[in-house]
Amino acid sequence: MTENKKIIIRKMITIIKRFVILMIGSALVLSCVKLDPPDRSIKPNEKLNEISVPGNFNWSTSMNVEVSITGLPTVIEIKNTLKITLTDGTTLYSALHKMSENIKISLTVPNETSSLIIIYGATQQNIPIVDKKAEFSFIPVVTDDEV
Repeated sequence: MTENKKIIIRKMITIIKRFVILMIGSALVLSCVKLDPPDRSIKPNEKLNEISVPGNFNWSTSMNVEVSITGLPTVIEIKNTLKITLTDGTTLYSALHKMSENIKISLTVPNETSSLIIIYGATQQNIPIVDKKAEFSFIPVVTDDEV
């Protein structure tokens, strides 16, 4: 290596060292921020027994839902996976089910749940929860318009 190349490399190393020191120094200076003290105008209850809750307050975060599934009588036995999920995709129930069988399933769901999704093979249906009950039927509903 020639003397000129050695000098250039030393200068580059010196420049890189200064740049790194400058960046670290800048980060240290700019990261020091004075925080405002918390607002003390709102005082938390000092004692747990001072908290008042209405007598009819529901502390439960879940509810039991009864799912009723009405089967469709078939000449040939049809079996497929019956899956019940929340609307966010969380699976609550999954089992092999005969389409001709009636079944009642009790599930525990979050309180805010208003509907369930029932999947049977390629069929998927959103079922509303009314009075902690959800009903699904394989028997198709035929209206006057379809006849």
